[in-house]
Amino acid sequence: MTRVAIVIDSLWIGGAQRLIATFAASASAYDITPIVVSLQDDNPSVILDSIRSAGVRALTVPSQSIFNLKRLRWLIKFFGDEGIDVVQTHLLYANILGTIAAHIAKIPVIATLHSTHVDKGWRISLLRQMENYILRHYATRILAVGNKVAVANQSFYGGRKVDVIPNGIPAPEAISLQARNQIRHDIAGDETRSIIITVGRFSTAKAYEDMIEAFDLLRKKDQKPLLLMVGKGSTVDSVKAKINSLRLDQSVILAGERHDVPQLLASSDVYASSSHREGLPLAVLEAMMAGLPIVATSVGDIPNVVTEDTGVIVPPRNPAMLAAALEKLLGDPQRMLAMGKAARKRALTEYSVDVWMRRHVALYMDVLKFHGNKGMQ
Repeated sequence: MTRVAIVIDSLWIGGAQRLIATFAASASAYDITPIVVSLQDDNPSVILDSIRSAGVRALTVPSQSIFNLKRLRWLIKFFGDEGIDVVQTHLLYANILGTIAAHIAKIPVIATLHSTHVDKGWRISLLRQMENYILRHYATRILAVGNKVAVANQSFYGGRKVDVIPNGIPAPEAISLQARNQIRHDIAGDETRSIIITVGRFSTAKAYEDMIEAFDLLRKKDQKPLLLMVGKGSTVDSVKAKINSLRLDQSVILAGERHDVPQLLASSDVYASSSHREGLPLAVLEAMMAGLPIVATSVGDIPNVVTEDTGVIVPPRNPAMLAAALEKLLGDPQRMLAMGKAARKRALTEYSVDVWMRRHVALYMDVLKFHGNKGMQ
């Protein structure tokens, strides 16, 4: 068994965090023993509970500062004491701290990139520069979750190769027609109403205000559709204000953080994304796996994933085009059904957990072979 330490900024729900939960649930079948280390205090956390329920150790080592030397020394000692073969880091703080600690401990480290670099003020800009320097000089390998993520970051690493392993997602359990209709009735009060769903953290990158504007335009053409928004985050209040100002409170449901996202996806009609920035969003892959057609903006790796057979791509920052695409799709049930079937087939073929895990195993073997470690053998 290969012992892999997964270090991540936090385990609050998000795409990277859900990937970690999937990895934890799947690892033992691939002869991997993972230990998850979060740099924040995540109690309580749905993701943390999920990891622990899979029988995987998960520790939190919070600090008020990324430059806490006590925590750095703890990580170095922890990697050695636990006999860690490979360290894999996720997100900004973990990429910095985990890479330094693994390098000092003389353990190979794979730093994972989940999005393109977008600076948000001088502090984040400085941390990004630090991350770039540390990964360029001290990471054993640099891994991106999609091709666009790799291309966007490539220039920061002095010509070093950036590996790519597209995200993987589990296939959801089948849902009966009766259960689907009940969920649709509970959500919309009428199972015949069209349900547009979007899932993700409420953040400026998701541009949910654009989503609300698009839905408002759609509703002026068709009063029947309902928009279900699943998640929470920093922009919830501004999104609520937008909903209220457009008098959409009876047609937009803010569901908050939910444990039954696969069932909600399977009970909806179309998935929509209004993002201004993405990597390879898990929510889009999960929607495809659930058999939903996709209407999404042309950001990140979405155009590489959503083909003309599986959905419609529109420019970002254009609510009118997003509304028009949704209107056209909702008006053609046969096209929606065909796209949904094609989306599920593509997700199963290209983005299954098995494909994703086997690619990780191959990367670990390659890393350990050159590091002189016998962990994968």
